[in-house]
Amino acid sequence: AEKIFMVDHNEYRLNYAAATYDAIPVNFDEVDAAEFIIQNTDNYRGVDAVIDAIGFEAKGSVIETVLTNLKLEGSSGAALRQCIAAVRRGGVVSVPGVYAGPIHGFLFGDAFDKGLTFKMGQTHVHQYLPQLLELIERGELTPETIITHRMKLEDAAEGYRIFNEREEDCRKVILLP
Repeated sequence: AEKIFMVDHNEYRLNYAAATYDAIPVNFDEVDAAEFIIQNTDNYRGVDAVIDAIGFEAKGSVIETVLTNLKLEGSSGAALRQCIAAVRRGGVVSVPGVYAGPIHGFLFGDAFDKGLTFKMGQTHVHQYLPQLLELIERGELTPETIITHRMKLEDAAEGYRIFNEREEDCRKVILLP
């Protein structure tokens, strides 16, 4: 990719992405992420592809929060709307993030108008395992760089709490038997 933008509001994750992958950090608490991305791409066209890895955990508007709490919708569409806005015409929106139930404000018309391709769902891990293991063995892929915590299996609840509360700059917890 010519440019990689990392959109988040946790400074430690933004800093990690910038230092490790030369990503351009975009803090959505400070700027409109889609607008920033469009302003920083050639001819204001947006990016070729976006990945929504957050899914239903995305923070939405007050209305979306109320609707979710009342179980009238399953997920905030905030991250997905930003993806649709930031990607170029004919671009790809990849959604490995988990969504459940109706999504408030899903801009189907905008996605249709831009001719977007959506790739979504659970990753078929076993299909890719041989290729991934080969890349790891050759040193071309180093997944351990995202691991910040290694804990005993009996400490799983504490590991989840640290991850969920975004403490200790936690990115990934590995549980060991």
